[in-house]
Order: sequence, then C-alpha cells, then structure tokens
Amino acid sequence: MIVNLMPEITAGLTSSINWNDAAHLLVLKSHLSSTVLLGQSYDIFANFQKAWNNFVSTGQIGAFFIGIFIGWFIKGIIP
Repeated sequence: MIVNLMPEITAGLTSSINWNDAAHLLVLKSHLSSTVLLGQSYDIFANFQKAWNNFVSTGQIGAFFIGIFIGWFIKGIIP
C-alpha cells in the first residue's frame, strides 16, 4: 500500500516546486561561487613539479617500473 502511494507523494512534491525559480537560484549561486574561485590563484605547474620530484626522490618511480615489468611478465606466463 505504501508503494502505491509513492507516485502520488512524489507528484505532489514536484508540482509544488517552481522550477523557474529553482533554475534562477542555481544560476545565481553558480555565478557567486565562480567569482570566489576566480579570485584564488593556483600554481598548478609548481605543484606538479613538486609532486614529480617527490615521486622520483622517494623511489616510487623505480617501484612503478618494476611493478609494470612483473605484471607484464605474469601476464605472459598466465594465458
């Protein structure tokens, strides 16, 4: 009986929403948040270089290539 009432409940909720106002509010909020994001500066290339140097200096690059080689070897053994 509850399952049969669900379409009526959801239909009542969707008909009470003014979709024009909801869309306007969504656009307004997106514009307000974008101005905040434009005011921030991100130095992406410096962060990438820092991450790459950490990746190389900690030896993770060697472990990465060893893992690729072992995986390729095991894939060749197992049909």
